[in-house]
Amino acid sequence: MPHISYLFLGFLFFVQPAFSQDTVALRYSKKITEDDLSRYLHVLASDSLEGRETGKEGQRKGARYIADHFASFGLAPCNHGIYFQDIALNVKSTVGLNIQINRYNLLYMKDYYYLSGNKDTSLTIDKIRFAGYGIEDKEYNDFEDIKETTNYILCFEGEPLNRKGESRITKTKAPSAWSTDWKKKANTIIKRNPSVVFVITSSLDKIIDSLNYSGKNASDFNINPQNPAPVIIYITYNALKEHLPPDAMSLLEKAKKKIDKKGKPQSFVLNMNADVHILSNTDALKGKNVIGFIEGTDLKNEVLVISAHNDHLGKKDSLIYHGADDDGSGTSGLMELAKTFSIAKKEGHGPRRSILFLSVAGEEKGLLGSSWYTDHPVFPLQNTIVDLNIDMIGRIDEKHKDSANYIYIIGSDKLSTTLHKINEQNNTAYTHLALDYTFNRPEDPNRFYFRSDHYNFAKHKIPVIFYFNGVHADYHKPTDTVDKINFFMMMWRTKLVFFTAWQLANMDKRPAVDVKNDFEK
Repeated sequence: MPHISYLFLGFLFFVQPAFSQDTVALRYSKKITEDDLSRYLHVLASDSLEGRETGKEGQRKGARYIADHFASFGLAPCNHGIYFQDIALNVKSTVGLNIQINRYNLLYMKDYYYLSGNKDTSLTIDKIRFAGYGIEDKEYNDFEDIKETTNYILCFEGEPLNRKGESRITKTKAPSAWSTDWKKKANTIIKRNPSVVFVITSSLDKIIDSLNYSGKNASDFNINPQNPAPVIIYITYNALKEHLPPDAMSLLEKAKKKIDKKGKPQSFVLNMNADVHILSNTDALKGKNVIGFIEGTDLKNEVLVISAHNDHLGKKDSLIYHGADDDGSGTSGLMELAKTFSIAKKEGHGPRRSILFLSVAGEEKGLLGSSWYTDHPVFPLQNTIVDLNIDMIGRIDEKHKDSANYIYIIGSDKLSTTLHKINEQNNTAYTHLALDYTFNRPEDPNRFYFRSDHYNFAKHKIPVIFYFNGVHADYHKPTDTVDKINFFMMMWRTKLVFFTAWQLANMDKRPAVDVKNDFEK
């Protein structure tokens, strides 16, 4: 973004008309600074916290740092007199993993990704049932002519497309749930009781990210305890092409082309020599949510939640996944908002409603910390008016590389038209960011609405806003470091959350839930 745009953005802030209530909000918004945000983030994303993996000492150190910050500004420890809420985790880790195709060793997270089941596996495959796209739908059914049971299934990700790029399911270019919801396909295939499922993918990185956010493993699909879920392996198209015999690969390619061209299922038994050897272990771990509280005045029984997750991916061998943007940036914004509202209260401008600052663990393991909180709330969920969730606000994505003053807004209109308008009005009045709703569309394949902690509040019909800067080249990599953070934009995004939170905490009526969530199933 050119330097003149930054100056202009700052100038707009200071020339806003001063109304009585707005003047107070403007005054305290100036407490939100780049220096503060930078100071917090340099601690959260430091080597000493080792990537803040939930259940590990680095995440516990980060939690203590956040709690100390809350205490230093006088936020109340509202969970039975402490700032921490322990969350219980059973973490399944793979201690031995070896998958071969025609005696070639495949590389984990390069050639394949393994969705762990609940049993160890050691087997050799010589034949596998090809089942097209693994779809069972009234418009297209890969299992219509597959009557026999089979131990091993191979299918493509996604769904068949015609020559125009239109889905055979939706009859439009919009993908169906068979492409956007991996659980739908998994559940369908698992009904056939296979031992192993291979899903061919051309986008392994996206699959890994999606499964990381879902927190699912194959045992979540158990039909019953006596019928354990299969091993599910996402394998790249290139790995198969490199290691399968040419005639076998040719059969797969021709079958896929026929399905796409004619919309007719193709199924056959394929000669495929594969070895799958998996040994896993389950460990009991504890993560820590951190909760700080500012009590309101005349409407103190109603609670506004501001959330961000304090965990990241931890340390893999010698590599530290620092998580500066994900979500050190959101956590730093949360800490700055806690400071700002605390100062306002000490100076006689406390909020009418109570504000709960919720720093959750376990987001990277499947939104576990926020799920734990909504299952074990400190204050009744019916008294919670809104969750403002901040997850990644410190970077600029490729789409906005030439126009940095933006923020993605997700979920604001899904339950409350009032909440959506409040956020837009505060942006128009104060922060002047470009509000990008690309990821708010129900058909968006990224499904970010489901992939951060606000979703556990939305499931309880609590209106939400997810503030997000989009993904970037360093997303979920060790290179997500502090030196790449744009603290100026991080400050302005935090200010937008502040102004929206200020109005929500002080308005006469809580935002009405007046929309049926269009993501509901």
